[in-house]
Amino acid sequence: MKLTKPMIKIFARIAKGVRTIEGLKEAEHKSGNWITEVLQELEKEGFIIKKRNYSLRGSRIAIEIANTSHAQKFKETLFQYPTIRFEEILADSRLLFLAALSEDWINTKTAAKLSRVSRYIIDRNRPKLKNRGVIIKKNGLYKINERAWPLLKDFLIAYKNYSTIQGYVKWKFNDEIIFEVDSEKLVQGSITGFARYCEYGVKINTIHILCKLPESKLSKEEIFVHSLFEINDPRTLYLSLVFYLKNKLDKKKINPIAMKYSRYTMFNNFLKILKSDKNISIEGLPNFERKDFNRVAGLYGVKNV
Repeated sequence: MKLTKPMIKIFARIAKGVRTIEGLKEAEHKSGNWITEVLQELEKEGFIIKKRNYSLRGSRIAIEIANTSHAQKFKETLFQYPTIRFEEILADSRLLFLAALSEDWINTKTAAKLSRVSRYIIDRNRPKLKNRGVIIKKNGLYKINERAWPLLKDFLIAYKNYSTIQGYVKWKFNDEIIFEVDSEKLVQGSITGFARYCEYGVKINTIHILCKLPESKLSKEEIFVHSLFEINDPRTLYLSLVFYLKNKLDKKKINPIAMKYSRYTMFNNFLKILKSDKNISIEGLPNFERKDFNRVAGLYGVKNV
């Protein structure tokens, strides 16, 4: 992920209709070499595409906004907030910090480790972003203010998860990616999630396979957190609950991992279900029916739940 002030300025020019190198040179009062270098960076990051257009004078290169999700959402964001100088919000390290906050609550320690931005830089930028209403704070945790900046949040998530990998991206940050494939031929890196449950006493037949790149040795806590991306109905919810209980996982070990992968709120709602002795419905999770869960838990030797 990379967005410098020049990249943001040039992208904004293109979004507003300046589609040639000559036009950008005139608008920015910069040399052709400078414009070309910035365009190369934008193209590499999937924001623009360049096409030959022989009806144009000069370089005959037409510049267009790419059809990638993050390019289109950034364009929409610029038009939604026409008076905002986004180079003061998104440039350089601010982008990485905000991307770490884009999906869920996170503390600055985890955000710094994930984004590889120093705590000093984060502490310097955080008050400015909070004062502008871009981020909000609760109980020492931060996240994007999605009520005030919904399009900005959508852009950050789309850009953070941008990948050309063969598979469905569940989560991505820089070079680490969690993705789902539907064929063993497409598996890359380390297999994780439900496909690894059988190694820990919870056998489950899966149609899709969850993978993690780069390849690494995964703890059972990491496998569990990754499996949270696969919960989509009561059955998968019950199986994840069974895995958690059968392997006596420690919530203190899981919390920082869940926070890293933007599953912090989901995991805490998960714990609320475990504490309930009744049927319960919590936002972000399938409906939980205690009697049905007790039946599934019994099949795997998990009792007194």
